[in-house]
Amino acid sequence: MVSAASAVPLLNVGSYANYQLSASIQSTQSCGATPSTTTQINYTQLACGPYQPRNLVSIYDNGTCVSINTCYYSSYYYYYQIPLGTTVMWFNYGTVLHTVTSSPTNSPGLQPLNSAPLAHYGSYSVTFTIAGNYSYYDTLHPLLRGNLIVSSILPPPTPISSSFTPTISLAGSLNWTAIGLDNSVAVLNVSHQVSIIASAGPFSFTPATETGSFSQSIDLSTRVESAGTATSAILGIVQNMFNYYPGYYGYGYPSVLSQLLSSQKERYTFWWVNGPLSNGQPVEILTGYASVTGSEIVNLGPGNNRNAWIVESTLSQSLSTTSPPVITAGGSSDSSFKLDLRFDYDQATDLLLKSSAVVSVVSAQSQGYNPGDYLCGPSGCFPVSDHVTVSHYMSATVPVTLQLTSTNLDLTKRMPTGSIGNGQTSPGAGSGTSTLPSAMSLWIYAGIGIVGAGVVGTLAWLLLRRARTGAPVAQPRPLPAPGPTVTNA
Repeated sequence: MVSAASAVPLLNVGSYANYQLSASIQSTQSCGATPSTTTQINYTQLACGPYQPRNLVSIYDNGTCVSINTCYYSSYYYYYQIPLGTTVMWFNYGTVLHTVTSSPTNSPGLQPLNSAPLAHYGSYSVTFTIAGNYSYYDTLHPLLRGNLIVSSILPPPTPISSSFTPTISLAGSLNWTAIGLDNSVAVLNVSHQVSIIASAGPFSFTPATETGSFSQSIDLSTRVESAGTATSAILGIVQNMFNYYPGYYGYGYPSVLSQLLSSQKERYTFWWVNGPLSNGQPVEILTGYASVTGSEIVNLGPGNNRNAWIVESTLSQSLSTTSPPVITAGGSSDSSFKLDLRFDYDQATDLLLKSSAVVSVVSAQSQGYNPGDYLCGPSGCFPVSDHVTVSHYMSATVPVTLQLTSTNLDLTKRMPTGSIGNGQTSPGAGSGTSTLPSAMSLWIYAGIGIVGAGVVGTLAWLLLRRARTGAPVAQPRPLPAPGPTVTNA
């Protein structure tokens, strides 16, 4: 009948544990289009890159093309120049056939313009590598004329995003300090300071540094923690890493992350467990069950090896969506998310010694385009002349490690059951911190126990008398099975 906290690390106000936090992104990506290339357009380059300077000339008509008011180019680049290396696309939005043909007055040595007749939504592309003044006209409708000037100016430099793929990692610390303590609740101040690092070869830079702290209460008997979990901080930082990673399309991870962090379930701290543990024992971690899968020795420094229990758990989710053909031909996306968690807890004190989490994300996205739809890529948005499907695929793995670096906790023993934070036996009533009953209450409980013993004895005598009649004796029910060993965490 005596209520007391379960065994936890031997805590005091001011107890702290400091951990080193590190992570990195390992990823593979691919992008392609079907059809990849036609006689006029490289759809894979248009959709996936690399960047190439491009311009669009649209051809319009009202079905007759009998005057400049019913048949025209937009834009035809009369008044400004385009640099060398620019690809110009002529796209027929009209309903009659058109051609793009060099004027006979052009200077010799210029690149020829000689398209086949372009039907509705047909296109013709030329990449200009020779500077000069290019005049052209429509042989089927000679009143339709255009002009463009290709300068000797080199094209603008290729944007960094299409050629620079840095390695994204983070390094920092995650720490907690006990700032409040009684027999039932510990209040921790949890702080972190991490830097996201982007590196390529010998060069590196830090696009973001994050520092923060929050107070968190933990029920010492159940390990249920208040909102603002350390998991939220870690996964939020990992999300920021994805945001800085080129080519990440944002499918899979954010939805699962927001679901995990907005879960209304009780969350159980991973800073410590209530031991002692045993092999195969289920342990509540975060929002579900994990299980003790074995033991190992954890090295915390020279001459400091600790025996630890291994606790493991897995969270996974997959998602498939289909977009209807509203603006484009429609598409689909498939994504999956997996979080593998592993914790090492000190066998003597139940303190977390180290932890590793592997966040795995796979996303596959496809988008269809009908003739006339605009396809956007690194070079800009341009209409397509064919039925095109663009596919993006990404597989990313983010290993996150947490390693104990320093603590002032006594690593020789855990808090005795029925004690408060300073390791002493809980005081009696009137102390202001005790949750144990007073001496008078103990006498009352003892009296109830004596009466209960008399009742049990009477029942036993009645059962013995009934047994003589040959009535079947009720068999004890099996104990309830333990919770699942591995579920969502």
